[in-house]
Amino acid sequence: MFFEKINRIYGRRDYLTRKKAYHLYVTDLVIFIVSVAACLLYIRQGIRVGFLIFAISALVSILFLLFDRLEAAIYSILYLSLFALTFGIFFGMQNGNVYFSMATIIILFLHFSNSKLTIAVSCYTGALMAFRMYQYWGRGELSSAFIFDTILKFILFCTLAIITVRVLTSHKKEKEVFIREIHHRVKNNLQILSGFANLHQNNGVRTGDKQIESFNERILMLSKIHDAIYKSETDYEVDLNKVLEEIVSLIRIQNVSSIELIHNKNGAPLSIEISVPFAMIVYELLNNAVRHSGKENQESKITVELNFTNNRYALTVLDAGPGIAKESTWSQPKTTGFTLISIMTQQLKGTFRFDSNEFGSKAVLEFSNQDLFASLL
Repeated sequence: MFFEKINRIYGRRDYLTRKKAYHLYVTDLVIFIVSVAACLLYIRQGIRVGFLIFAISALVSILFLLFDRLEAAIYSILYLSLFALTFGIFFGMQNGNVYFSMATIIILFLHFSNSKLTIAVSCYTGALMAFRMYQYWGRGELSSAFIFDTILKFILFCTLAIITVRVLTSHKKEKEVFIREIHHRVKNNLQILSGFANLHQNNGVRTGDKQIESFNERILMLSKIHDAIYKSETDYEVDLNKVLEEIVSLIRIQNVSSIELIHNKNGAPLSIEISVPFAMIVYELLNNAVRHSGKENQESKITVELNFTNNRYALTVLDAGPGIAKESTWSQPKTTGFTLISIMTQQLKGTFRFDSNEFGSKAVLEFSNQDLFASLL
């Protein structure tokens, strides 16, 4: 239930933010359960205040997450955990093992903050470790060799952890540049193909001119989609509002129909893998609406509306055309356009329907946001 709530709250955010929110929620749950268990196991010896603060920090972080306060949730778990560690060092059980807690906090800062802050926290926890070791050494409980070994290994752990994260980050940036270059080249190659089609059409050969024109338009549409992906902020998804704007602008250039675009103001993120089938459906619907909407010698008006609620998309295309009398026209398509719509709808695992009345026709495409959270863990 809570996982679904996290998905609903952060469904409009970008891919990395959703991923971070989901990971933080799982981390908070584990920290809360482990901390409560540690308090209960030693309840007869007194309350382990450090673990109690740790549990409270996880609970506070979860509450911030559920109220769409991701940054506050991150800072609360990080700094309250650091406070819990400090409190445990000075006022907690002196025979408790705090060293693994130090490593855990450093990993938390590595994952949810930045390298500079992690280095500062590593120095701080290292100072706490040295203080605890000095206490043990003063009481004659530890040898100097054990103390130096522990401190040196802690420094080595922090160094390797930070270097590993920085290497992974650099690989990620390199991958993003590579993916963007691929989309840019695909867009250029599609435009070259479109140019070849135009050359063939301008040679004076009339046979199949309409087929060539239709083929050329679809190539241009795909080129627009790859351009939108190339310009997107992330390489994982694209805003469907941007996709719609690109397609509508292309239709407006090719035709004189008046097209009104109503889209979700808060954004509608969609994974790149399924943005292309969505774009193809939109293009075919708009092409069909342009050809058949309105009365002769009158400017036709087409309305395109995109809604995104509860991780579910709803695309509606309204026009003043006669509509489709038989359901089999699109449920068992024979034309290229409706065949593409049928295939792409199946690929989106969505539903598609036509409604017609005396005022015009309405095409509705609905599909869920199921792919967005499939690879979070």
